[in-house]
Amino acid sequence: MKSILRWSIFIFLTFLIEKTFTIEGLNFNFSFLLIYLFVIHYFFPKVEQKKIEPSELLPILFFIIVGLLEDLFQGILGPAVISKSITGYLLILLIKQLFFHWTELFKAIIICIFTIIDEIIYSLIMIYFFNISLDYFSLLKLSFIKGLSNIPFGLILSWRKP
Repeated sequence: MKSILRWSIFIFLTFLIEKTFTIEGLNFNFSFLLIYLFVIHYFFPKVEQKKIEPSELLPILFFIIVGLLEDLFQGILGPAVISKSITGYLLILLIKQLFFHWTELFKAIIICIFTIIDEIIYSLIMIYFFNISLDYFSLLKLSFIKGLSNIPFGLILSWRKP
């Protein structure tokens, strides 16, 4: 129960910071950091469990909740749920396939790449299904900037994890 309350407060603060702070019209994508941190905490617990492999059901439910909350703030249901679920599941697949200790450089690359993937999936859904016009070069540029801006926050929040 204590961890549910802690995650709820963390989700609230993340969306509050994401929606209030912008730099020259550029919104941040801190909601991916929620997914990244949840997967890290879930698959690399502090107390080692007895040869029980964690299920993907709880993380996927968390991805859907985070995507749904982001969609509710945007006023359109669907794009964030899909992008967060796909990105989170790809992150789970990556974590299950890796068997070595994550370095800070590797975590930074993962945070940047997966933030870019999340932004591109979200933007492509918005372009094709909701007829929002956006230049593809500016989409890549903004996605890369958001990916780079997530690196320091993700590294600070996941310090001394796996």
